[in-house]
Amino acid sequence: MRHQFCKSAVSFLGLSLLGMAGFLSGCSAGNNTKPATPAPDLSGLWLGKAIQSLSPSDPMAKKKPGTEDDIPYTPWALARIKAERPAAGPNQTFENTNDPALRYADPDGYPRASIHPMRFKIVQTPDYVYQMWEYNKSWRQIALNKNHSEVPDLSWFGESVGKWEGDTLVVDSVGFKDSTWLDPVGHPHSEDLHMIERIRRTDPETLVFDFTFDDPKAYTKPWSSQLTFKSKNDGIMTETIYTISDELSFRQRFLNEKPAIPIRASN
Repeated sequence: MRHQFCKSAVSFLGLSLLGMAGFLSGCSAGNNTKPATPAPDLSGLWLGKAIQSLSPSDPMAKKKPGTEDDIPYTPWALARIKAERPAAGPNQTFENTNDPALRYADPDGYPRASIHPMRFKIVQTPDYVYQMWEYNKSWRQIALNKNHSEVPDLSWFGESVGKWEGDTLVVDSVGFKDSTWLDPVGHPHSEDLHMIERIRRTDPETLVFDFTFDDPKAYTKPWSSQLTFKSKNDGIMTETIYTISDELSFRQRFLNEKPAIPIRASN
């Protein structure tokens, strides 16, 4: 009887020790779990150069629109850009411009909003990246690790989703209104535009956006461009709002045009 009791006690003790070892092992394994790698930091204030064209070979739009070797126009896009009358480039005319951002004070859309000698701010959260421009106080959001809407609404800045690939934020955008220009010189796009961006910080002071534009109606094959921005560390963003009253006032004063609608009095 005593022998049997001792044998049971030893067995119980053994099981208890095994259970404790398993518990400690589990705790140890949990403690060894590596924390999630933080996303690269793209946040801050950024300022780019005032270019006129997304053509990599002709950023200042010295060439006649439609003649750039690095932009594969379809006949539809070629006809569109030849009809544009921008305020910059070989076809420039401010008096007769049909640039919607100037003539009607329409939003610039994207990526044109970034082609300004003005600042923008990037703000990151775990679920979204926000890009906010001081010009006209425009903004867009990039939803992280989400899918596009089944039928995205057409909008000035499109619908953007993104994911991290190493140190690069890869952004996929669709759903753009076709009334906006890609850049100040007037490169067009259709509502079928599919834009991919690869955004990365190449050094603490430099942010690079690599674009790929895929729009079969406008271009015979995808084409690429790049924008580079420098960090501004003073934290200052100003309010610069461009309205239709501003446009009409300018035309009345400098071009002697009679306003088609009443102009709001300046404050």
